[in-house]
Amino acid sequence: MVIPGKAPHPWQAGNCCYGPGLNLDLAKKMLDAGQKEAQKQGVPMAMTISDSGGNLIAFNRMDNTMLVSNQISMDKAYTAVFGKLPTGAFSGAYHDHELVPLFFHERWITFNGGYPLIKDGILMGGLGVSGGRIEDNYVAKAIMKVGGFDTAAADALIKEYEAGLNKEISQKTKSKKK
Repeated sequence: MVIPGKAPHPWQAGNCCYGPGLNLDLAKKMLDAGQKEAQKQGVPMAMTISDSGGNLIAFNRMDNTMLVSNQISMDKAYTAVFGKLPTGAFSGAYHDHELVPLFFHERWITFNGGYPLIKDGILMGGLGVSGGRIEDNYVAKAIMKVGGFDTAAADALIKEYEAGLNKEISQKTKSKKK
């Protein structure tokens, strides 16, 4: 979440430094886990893992994934690295004009599915998942978990979604009983 008028925690000095740590072998294992979760979700996905400079390490496009998802997943990984925050964190600030429009560039993505890959306070890369809606976040969580990266942001988004879904189901059940 971006709080108006204050730099987000990862931007403040010493809170999230860039560093090495990702390699192709680990990235492949992470993407394999992502593909299994995407199959479980029933939505073909494009998944990208970048290094701490936003450069591509590994990419996986499942059969029948929407073609636009290829570039979106790459741009989500790029945005997560350069912004040091999950891509969805920029949505409100962008729409509320709190960040200067020049801050955003042609690769900047402001919706969910992109996560910085952080371990022990070090940003080691970026992850971008595209092809679904909430499903992107379940897949991202599976990918980050296998890599040993922080899943708190994905966990929170999924928890919020599931709470809303449970509330909606409960309301429909109550209205059917009337």
